[in-house]
Formats: sequence, C-alpha cells, structure tokens
Amino acid sequence: MPTRTPSSSSRPLKKGAPALFQRERGIRVPRHQRDSQHPDSRRGRRWGAALGLVVVSVLVGLATGEVSLRALDFSYYWAVARHPDPVMGWSPPPGVAAWQAIEGRALVQINSHGLRDREHAVEKPPGTLRIAVLGDSFAEAVQVPAQETFWATLERELAACEALGGRPVEVLNFGVSGYGTAQALLTLRDRVLAYRPDLVILAFFPGNDVVENSRALDADPLRPYFVLQDGRLSLDAEFREGSEYRWRTSVPGQAVAWIVQHSRLSQASVKAWDLVRLWRGGGIGEASAPDDEPGVDERVYREPDDPAWVRAWAVTEALIAQTAREARDAGADFLLVSLTTGAQVHPDPAFRAAFMKAHGITDLLYPEERLRALGDREGFATLGLARELASLATFSGAWLHGFANSLPGVGHWNRAGHRVAGELLSNTLCRDWAPGRAQPFAAEDAPASGTAPAREGGAGNPET
Repeated sequence: MPTRTPSSSSRPLKKGAPALFQRERGIRVPRHQRDSQHPDSRRGRRWGAALGLVVVSVLVGLATGEVSLRALDFSYYWAVARHPDPVMGWSPPPGVAAWQAIEGRALVQINSHGLRDREHAVEKPPGTLRIAVLGDSFAEAVQVPAQETFWATLERELAACEALGGRPVEVLNFGVSGYGTAQALLTLRDRVLAYRPDLVILAFFPGNDVVENSRALDADPLRPYFVLQDGRLSLDAEFREGSEYRWRTSVPGQAVAWIVQHSRLSQASVKAWDLVRLWRGGGIGEASAPDDEPGVDERVYREPDDPAWVRAWAVTEALIAQTAREARDAGADFLLVSLTTGAQVHPDPAFRAAFMKAHGITDLLYPEERLRALGDREGFATLGLARELASLATFSGAWLHGFANSLPGVGHWNRAGHRVAGELLSNTLCRDWAPGRAQPFAAEDAPASGTAPAREGGAGNPET
C-alpha cells in the first residue's frame, strides 16, 4: 500500500509561528494572539510607549523645575497679589508670602487680615494710639522691606515723641497696590473703622490717583468707581458683572489661581510675561528721559481742560472729602498726605526744568496746591511732601525714587525716600497733632525741618 504523504496543511506547526501563517493554514488562532501580532497593533504599542515616555519626561522635568525653584527660594508676588474681592475689586490673599524683585527687592508677607503688615488685633489695646494708613502701592510699598517703609518709620519715630505723653503708637497699613481713592474710601468703611483708629492718614499719590478715580480715564475691569450724581457720590460696582471678575470667582478661575499660588513654575512664567511687557513699555532701562515718567499721567500737573479730567478731579475731591467726613464721624482725626512723583523730587533741578518744558508744565506742585486748597475748604489737615523732599534731594544729591534694577529717579520710593518721608511725617505729627481735640492739628501743612538723606551708593546713583 503506497505510503501517504501528509499535506502541508496537516503538518504540525512550530510553537510561536506567526498568526498570519497559522490563519493561512486554516488553523484557528485565539483573538488576543491575532491582535497582539498584527503590524498595526505593534505600531500602536510603540507609539503608546513613546507617548508615555514623553509624558513621564515632562512630569519629571516639571517636578525638577519646581523643586529647584523652591530650593532657590523663588516666588513672584505679582502673580498672586490680586485676589478677587466683592467690595474693593481685589485684595492681597491673606497669609501669602512671596518675593517682589521687579522694582527693588523685598519679601512681601501678607498677614491673616490681608494687610502687608505684622499681625494686629482688631481690638485696640488700652491707652494705645492707633494710626491707620490708606493708600496704593506707595503704602503697600512692596519695593522695600516692611521695616523700611514710611509707615514703619513713622511708628518707630513716634515712639520717642514726648508730646504724645508716652502713649504706645501703633501704625496699621491698609495700602494696596493699584488702589484709587474710591477703594480707599471702601477700605475705610469695610475694614479700617473696626480697628478704632485715632488718626486716619490718606496717602494720596498724584501721579495716577486722579486717573484711577475715573472709569473714562482708567477702565480697570476689577475696579469699583464712584460717580457724581446731583452733587452726591454714587457707587458704580459694575466690575462684579464683568467677565474678569466672573472668571476669577468661577471654579476654573479659582483652580487656576490656586495652582499659580502654589506653583513656583507658574509664578516664573507670569514673571517672564510681565518682564516682556515692562520691557516693551519702557519700564526697564538704564536712564529716565525728561519726557518719560512711567506710571504717571503728566496732565495731573496742569489745570484740567478736558471734560474727562474735569470730572475726574471733581470725583477725586469729593471722595477725599467724604473719606475725611466718615473718619471724623467715627471719632478719628484725618490727615491727607500728598506723596511725590519722581519728577517733583528729582535731585537735578535741570532735569525738573527739562521735564516741565517737555510737557508744557508751569508748576510741578499744582496737584499738591490743589489738595491743600481742598483741605482748607473742607476743614481737614493736609501735608504736602514734594517741596520739602525736593529740597532734601537737591541738597544731598540722593535719589528718592527708583532702584538699580529699574529706572532711576522715577517709580516708587526707595529706602531713602521712605525714610525721609516717614521722618517728615513723624516730625509733623509729633509737633502738630493733638489727638482727640476739636482742632487736632495746630499748624496744618507746616513740615518740620528734616535731615538730608544720606547718599546711598554715591550721589546720583539709585540704590540697589
């Protein structure tokens, strides 16, 4: 009987033979084995592995960057400074501590009540004189360490004032960067009066406070404004319905804010973007030009001839007068302090003259004199700093505004500026303030003689 040769289909297959070959032989192959050996499946696994490797690499890189930035103690205050607030529009988040090094350098620590200050009990200690400071970035003063601000200097100097009868003096800082006079008034109502201050100081910065009291000139999407209607102030809180406030108070917006507040990498990216914007806007450079003062609208030095500016000044004056009335109605004395712009106290008189010529200005002290006249009409005390500080700067050659890492001579007060302003203010209060009396200031706006500031880093050089 002839031997039968087995067909190729009946030959046993070696273990591990390709599934495609097995299917061609008519052999049933399990589905999971067919899929795993298909060319498309193998290609997908390779892509998946590559993607997984990329994700892991990115996560490791981000974690390394985060750890490195924390090890370097990096943080960025401006990334976390604006927490949405239903009354003031924004406020610093309580308990935050972060570095500010765009202009000057300081660790900014916000206390549990949202103030750039040490902790203060709401209840006033018996026998203590309390001074509350309202204002904007000059009062928050994140460019210098807290102990070197004008309000810290004021507290130290008044501790030695014999005219106050040895009573302890406590100065509370309620200043917040970017605030206008409307927000100062709202801060007085919402926060300050609960501390029962004996004196309320409104630190008014003429460089931009008038602008920031007008929606037509400013239009900050998070700012509340007041408008005059039939001679009375009416609150415009339209910001609460705006897209910016709605986003910041939404669940996604709050999640983003939480990430930025707790991630140094996020803060670094915000700082990089801010530096680009500052560089494009001329906020970082080597020298200031006579026709350039960043952050200041030069129209404030002239009698307004534009309707929007006329209204802005009218609202500003009404807000200041209302702040004074409400402070006095609550039993506190009130003092309006007119701060300085860089041009007003530049150490070089030739610079001031060139600045005035470039902008058609006849008197750099116009806003200060206008505020003095307002105080005379409304019956509250005023203190203008520009004339005295300009004399001190000219005498010593010291810069009172500006830092080595920003434009010299402009911007915010540096250490010398805060020191001489604090000393001048404390000398005035020690000499003229009689707490609790019907006429608490014996001689309004009579600056005490001060000591010329030392030349920090050499005459004509901004401090570091």
